[in-house]
Amino acid sequence: MNSLVVYFSRVGENSVNGKIEVIEKGYTEILALQIAKKTGSHVFKLEPVNPYPRDYQECVKRAQNEGFVDYLHDDFKVDDYDVIFLGFPNWWRSYPRIVATFIKNNNWIGKTIIPFCTNEEGAFGIGESELKASVKGAIIKEGFAERGTNVTNCEDKLDAWLKRVF
Repeated sequence: MNSLVVYFSRVGENSVNGKIEVIEKGYTEILALQIAKKTGSHVFKLEPVNPYPRDYQECVKRAQNEGFVDYLHDDFKVDDYDVIFLGFPNWWRSYPRIVATFIKNNNWIGKTIIPFCTNEEGAFGIGESELKASVKGAIIKEGFAERGTNVTNCEDKLDAWLKRVF
């Protein structure tokens, strides 16, 4: 079985427990790399053509106005993989539009998708239901959601989830 961890993560100012703090490694990236190490999966990081601002308020403004535009830096295809762990931060109760573009640009028939997300509250929001509607022909397994500030302290929970889904 050929597996892949695909994720989008952002660094810079972030809302942490209601305060703005600077993070130099994105929470979703930390979690993605843990999953890849534990499963032996390949890794691919989704990168926008124009990076998101490090300033939190500027990033919020940009992200709120994004539609479904093709702004991925690399048009990566999942053709060679059977299982895809798909990771993202929860933005406005769903996944960022860069993830939506990646989903739109791939054929998901016969693939198994295992979603994971980081958040400050709200877990997946409507992200899992939007994902199910967007990846016709794929099997979607139980997702894993964790508070961003807890990604370095959730190993037991992560291991139990991976045991169930992989």
